[in-house]
Amino acid sequence: MPAKHIEVKTFKLAHSTSDTVRIEHVEKPYGEYSSPVVSIAIYSGGKTKSSEVEIPYENIEEFLKALNESIALCDSIPRNTLHGELNAEVGGGA
Repeated sequence: MPAKHIEVKTFKLAHSTSDTVRIEHVEKPYGEYSSPVVSIAIYSGGKTKSSEVEIPYENIEEFLKALNESIALCDSIPRNTLHGELNAEVGGGA
C-alpha cells in the first residue's frame, strides 16, 4: 500500500508572493510497516514542492521545543524597527 498523505493545513509563506507551507500527516511513508510522520513542505507558486522535512511523531515534542527556543532566540536579538526610518507602517519606493 502506498503512502497516504492527509492535508492538515496550508498557509502562505511570509515574505513571499506565491509560496505556501503545507503540513500533512503521512501514513506508511516508507512502506507497509513504517510509522506515520508529519510532513512540512514548501511549495513554490503553490504547485511545485521545493523542500520538505518529515518528522516522526516520536520527535514532535522535541521539534516543537526547538522551534520555541528558536523563537525566543530570535526575539532576544535587537533589531531596528521595520521601516522605522520612514516613521511609517509600510515602506516607500521610488
